[in-house]
Amino acid sequence: MNISVFRIDDRLIHGQIVTAWVNYADARQIVVADDKASKDEFQKTLLKMATPKSVELHILNLEEAFKMISEGDDTKKTLLLVRGPKEALAIVDACKNLKSINVGNLNMKKGKTKVLGNLWVEASDITAFDALSKKGILTEVRAVPNDRSLDVIELLKKEKLI
Repeated sequence: MNISVFRIDDRLIHGQIVTAWVNYADARQIVVADDKASKDEFQKTLLKMATPKSVELHILNLEEAFKMISEGDDTKKTLLLVRGPKEALAIVDACKNLKSINVGNLNMKKGKTKVLGNLWVEASDITAFDALSKKGILTEVRAVPNDRSLDVIELLKKEKLI
């Protein structure tokens, strides 16, 4: 599979995705790899409604996504979306030649620590980001493509979270 952008965003598909990231990725398809969304008919309907008609959409659980990514020979440029860093870690080994993962939004929730306005983490997120880093994957925060890139690991170190 030709993954042009791999993005972590707990909102999955939303305005920034369809107005900025689909074009930046030159994506012909979006793969949402998410166990929860793949089982929720209402959420699937909302994701389909938010996706441009010119873009193919696949909403898969993590196991299905891993298989599609690792076994697929599809050359269509793909925007790969996951809800969080744990999900990214679960499928990253299927992604050949992956150098970076874009981090868009991890919302505030009880028990999370604020790193940036759009980046709140809990212990399991920090562990997953650290594991991705140890695999040689850069995780970089950018809400939209023309934002300045910020290294998640450096931000976590600055906040003394790792």
